Amino acid sequence: MTTIATGRRARHTAAVVLAAAATAVGMLSAAPAHAADQYIALAIGFVNENPPVTMAGGSAISGTEQQAAVGSLTNCSGNGAGHCVTQVIAKNECAAAASNDYGERTGATGASRGVAESKAKALLQNQQGAKVIVSGCANGSTPPPPNDPPPPPPPPKLGPTVSFDTVIGGLVAHITDRSGVSSQCTYATDGYNRAFGLAANSRYDLRIVPAVPRFRNWTVTITCDNGTSTTATTYF
Repeated sequence: MTTIATGRRARHTAAVVLAAAATAVGMLSAAPAHAADQYIALAIGFVNENPPVTMAGGSAISGTEQQAAVGSLTNCSGNGAGHCVTQVIAKNECAAAASNDYGERTGATGASRGVAESKAKALLQNQQGAKVIVSGCANGSTPPPPNDPPPPPPPPKLGPTVSFDTVIGGLVAHITDRSGVSSQCTYATDGYNRAFGLAANSRYDLRIVPAVPRFRNWTVTITCDNGTSTTATTYF
């Protein structure tokens, strides 16, 4: 038997149907969109090909595998390496590239950077000098290469220069700073000591008057509290 709704009952049924359809549409429109895939590519190349081999690497992250690979090669070359090759590409994961003292190259992926690094080093057939050259993750947490050498120490400061002029009644020592750092210095020779201030990159004329000529060589040492010193000889 078929029942046909009429009047108020028909209108109520239609409203229920429309509300259900609206709810379904709302649920569909509220569904979250999937995040776009990201690729990380790692490339490594040779800085020095003679054992122990030195290598450098580069990384790049992109929405396409090809763009990530091209970027990693560009960065690898920019970091001073030659014969760069894209060693590994990871999709929505982490990756690591490793090498050893003989130039063997491996790459691996993993759920974390630590896992990828351990796998890459374990794949090396020879563990002598095994190290990770470059690693990172497709979500952008790419650290600098873990084996970067420390920056070179600053060059040592140069000690002052000294020259001498004989004047009436004694001697003048012309002392010039080369360290670029102001300091307190001491002029010392046999039986004579004198303290003086020496400004950065300037000259100080130390007058030793009166002084009686002895007609022999005198060894003079100038020591400054900025860590520099100079030894000179003058005939007087």
